[in-house]
Amino acid sequence: MAKELKVDFKQGDRVKRLGTPGPSGTVRQIRVETTRQSMRTEQGDPPGVSVSVLWDNGTLSHFIPEGLEKY
Repeated sequence: MAKELKVDFKQGDRVKRLGTPGPSGTVRQIRVETTRQSMRTEQGDPPGVSVSVLWDNGTLSHFIPEGLEKY
């Protein structure tokens, strides 16, 4: 049974790192990566999700959704 994919971010959302003071940025891309069924070690593995963030200082970073919060 596959787990449901839930991403609370969308392109253009303003975010910052979860639980830390620091720079804020804008979500540029949500990337969902899947693996062929024959390559999976367990049935129902959820796809991998990464969020690309362009920080206000011009740096581009990639995070898992659980590492970011909207503000």
